[in-house]
Amino acid sequence: MTVNERLETSVPGVYAVGDLVPGLQLAHRGFAHGIFVAEEIAHRTGALEQAPAAIVDVDVPRVTYCDPEIASVGLSEDDARTRFGEVETFTYDLAGNGKSQILKTRGFVKLVRRPSGPVVGIHMIGARVSELVGEAQLITNWDAFPADVAGLIHAHPSQSETLGEAHLALAGKPLHSHG
Repeated sequence: MTVNERLETSVPGVYAVGDLVPGLQLAHRGFAHGIFVAEEIAHRTGALEQAPAAIVDVDVPRVTYCDPEIASVGLSEDDARTRFGEVETFTYDLAGNGKSQILKTRGFVKLVRRPSGPVVGIHMIGARVSELVGEAQLITNWDAFPADVAGLIHAHPSQSETLGEAHLALAGKPLHSHG
């Protein structure tokens, strides 16, 4: 079965969602597909004025629930290099984060950005990093520059500070560096 970017199958008017669609096999992706298809049908019947934006897998948060957790969104460093050529990266070690010290976790937050451009990928390993992937998705999906995120206030002590600290460093204003 083939599915187009609007999740319509090769049979006109028949849609596929979730695990039926090749790609990431994640429950939250399937939920997003279901909402998208409902809105797509509403748009095609005239009940919804604007067509919904297509769901792109690279924009979907990816989480592996293990110990430590692994979470990412956006492009990997290799994929970003393929798409844009050179990229800039910064890896923030969780050893510099107070909440991570309290949780006794190790790991990192890695940012991938286009040179002098927005952040296009965020990759994390550590306890509870699945809780950070929502902010990471906002950063990558809204084409935020490191300075945009560096200016935000992150609660202390929290692991969300790792995103702020990594963006501060990539913006050229590192606050804490640990390795």
